[in-house]
Amino acid sequence: MITYWRKILDTARFFHLGWLLLASFSVILFILGIWEILERQVFEQSVNSSDYAGLIVRGFLVFTLLAGWTIWIVYHFRIQLIDQLSATENRYRNIVENSADAIVTIGEDNRIQSWNRGAEGLFGWSPIEAIGQPIGIMIPEKLLQSGELLCLAYGITKASEVKNYQTERLNRDGRRIPVNLTETALISNGKVLGRSQIIRDISELQTIELQMRQSDRLATVGQLAAGVAHEIGNPLTSISSLVQLLERRMENPDHIGKLARIRANIERITKIVHELVDFTRPQATDVQIVQINEVVQNAVGLMTYDNRSQKIKIDLELAPTLPRVKAAPDKLHQVVVNLLVNAFDALKEQGDKIRIVTSENPSFVTISVEDNGGGMNPEVMDKIFEPFFTTKDIGKGTGLGLSVSHGIINSMDGTLNVNSLPGEGATFLIEIPKEK
Repeated sequence: MITYWRKILDTARFFHLGWLLLASFSVILFILGIWEILERQVFEQSVNSSDYAGLIVRGFLVFTLLAGWTIWIVYHFRIQLIDQLSATENRYRNIVENSADAIVTIGEDNRIQSWNRGAEGLFGWSPIEAIGQPIGIMIPEKLLQSGELLCLAYGITKASEVKNYQTERLNRDGRRIPVNLTETALISNGKVLGRSQIIRDISELQTIELQMRQSDRLATVGQLAAGVAHEIGNPLTSISSLVQLLERRMENPDHIGKLARIRANIERITKIVHELVDFTRPQATDVQIVQINEVVQNAVGLMTYDNRSQKIKIDLELAPTLPRVKAAPDKLHQVVVNLLVNAFDALKEQGDKIRIVTSENPSFVTISVEDNGGGMNPEVMDKIFEPFFTTKDIGKGTGLGLSVSHGIINSMDGTLNVNSLPGEGATFLIEIPKEK
């Protein structure tokens, strides 16, 4: 029954029936009252006390109805405005709370006043933990010392500027996150109450941009390498044949030694040409069902003939039940050998151990090659897979090995990544998709 009458009341409010009824009834009573007063005053000479009482009662009723109608109208529109305001507030609250970007408001004292779900997901602090804290907990110490917070606060609150720029922020674990930040002032009645920040994580965007630049560079270098390999390969073959012929005919030991040095340099150039060809040609052509552990064992067995391996301990931790994957076994063997060669070079001055681990996760079979050498700084890691980039001495490397390896693994729909810190060695991780 209550629900039924509530529906009727809502319908009446919707069509303004209450307003129509009260207004019509009040106007009718008011007109009748005026008419009766005029009638008695004009046509009748006397009005007894009972008639006056009736007119007073009728006037009071009309006044009461008009007052009630006015109160009801005011209440009705007040409730309507409150409902609209509440709906608008809920709508904007939902937009802010469910935004994928972090939205934060900051008071004049540089303390956090609001913290949405996007901020919680990006930085790791819950609203209870973040609200009331100084905004400086999110800013790297280097940026704080450079005055970024003070400059922004002044520009926003004093000059009412809108700032949109790229910077860095810290999450709860202290990790630096590259972000795009838009900051505006919060103004009420001409007074600045604080400022708001919309913060977007651009880590993935920067990675995509880096990959695009890397792809452009690789495409350019690939075209150059193909031309160079073709133009140099044939003359080198002829020169090498002539040098070998002269070596057989020479009797002067000094001349023979010089020809040997020439032949050694020709072989070095030939190796570079072969690497250029490997860099430019399609990589994984002979795809088979491969057991990763067998490829790793064969690569390690080959490297035991390297004299440098006598001073280096290689630990194998191969998962016994590793599933087979689709890959080019000779190319994958080339990648593992190349990683071992690089590890040997890294261990010349520091370290004596290489650890190779194979494992699996729900989507990939992984190969990890870890050494305890000198490691790499971030600048080197950013360029480690670029063609012709090398940290080896002149004549010791071409800078194509890791680029070729990266291309081989990519052609298998896998990934090759590196993780390293100065003085803490390096770990190369190969991930190859499981066979579906």
